[in-house]
Amino acid sequence: MGRLAILAWAFLGLLLLSADAEPARRVALVIGNGTYAEAGTLANPVNDALDIAAKLRSIGFEVIEGNDLGKRELERSIGEFSDALEGAGVGLFYYAGHGLQVDGRNYIVPVDARLDMPVKLQLEAVPIDEVLDIMEQQTKVSLVFLDACRNNPFARSLSRTATTRSAKALAGLAQFDSTRGSFIAFSTAPGAVAMDGTGRNSPFASALLRHIAEPGQSINDMMIAVRRDVVSQTRESQRPWEQGSLLERFEFVPGDGPAPKPKPAAEPAPAQQVAALERSVGDDKASIEQFLRRDYLTPDARTMAETVKRIYGPSATIFGTRYDADAIVKVKTDWFAQWASWSLGLEPGSLEITPHGEDRADAAFAMRYDYVPKDKSAVRLTGKARVTLGLVKAEEGWRIESETSQAMQ
Repeated sequence: MGRLAILAWAFLGLLLLSADAEPARRVALVIGNGTYAEAGTLANPVNDALDIAAKLRSIGFEVIEGNDLGKRELERSIGEFSDALEGAGVGLFYYAGHGLQVDGRNYIVPVDARLDMPVKLQLEAVPIDEVLDIMEQQTKVSLVFLDACRNNPFARSLSRTATTRSAKALAGLAQFDSTRGSFIAFSTAPGAVAMDGTGRNSPFASALLRHIAEPGQSINDMMIAVRRDVVSQTRESQRPWEQGSLLERFEFVPGDGPAPKPKPAAEPAPAQQVAALERSVGDDKASIEQFLRRDYLTPDARTMAETVKRIYGPSATIFGTRYDADAIVKVKTDWFAQWASWSLGLEPGSLEITPHGEDRADAAFAMRYDYVPKDKSAVRLTGKARVTLGLVKAEEGWRIESETSQAMQ
């Protein structure tokens, strides 16, 4: 029932949890691997790690860092990180370099790895989920940033030597299993390849450095800003992605006022490309707003199954986890059964549309809510949440492909 309860809040944009309890200690492990014995040299991972480590220190993190680490050195750094996490409230792991997935499990590739045969994977590489497990066992908040999807010769060589009984290595990284109190950010979409970059930093690291220290900004809003920068800088060829199960709002730099508006991208795409993207959605902002007001913000408990299957389709990703339509119907039906009445509204002027080609867009907006319980002794829920929806246009209209939300003060 725990996952279903979280899902219910996610659908409604009502993560009504403490926003002001900031853990006393924050500990980070930052690794950059670029000089590979068997795969040549990546220009930027060490630069990325050095700059991210410095930025994290500047905003109060204790940082353990290592660059161009072999397998044993990497394992020692992870052990040191585990020791340092004792008593900490937040753990953060940042990795830049080569990574790969095998059978849906993600691995860090040390610089001395020799991955000419699939059977060597367990001996030569380090599973990323083991680092995440260490953080989750010791901290309330676990943050992972992976710029590890760069074009990877190890994946190609392993695939060539794989037999029918061997696991096949793939470029890019896979989605993690849903985890507790975590936020995992990828430099590009699952299974896709990210760019190393032509300047000092990769596009992903550059955008993180640009936005991570903005006061009052939630981690979700930070990733929207990062994604905008990377999409613009890479001319739509790379799109950062995240999954998470945080149970409270997280800000890298707390702020008293509202979060600042996202800055323009560091290297905006040519004007004609931006114009083409805007035209791809064009006047559809009006149709998206109509979809929100008519469908998303006016749930009817009597026709919940029909409504869910119409606006979500066969399935949807909520905070990085995929749910089918039947699970969504059950959660929403159970949720609305406890309320005598409810009101959901779109805050005027808050809707922001980010187009992604001809038939996809992100919609971010502030939503007002008011729930009156049937049980008169229960608490009435009122407030505001910031909701972000990934939308796709089908023949019958817009559908929700992904959904996240964050409580607003």
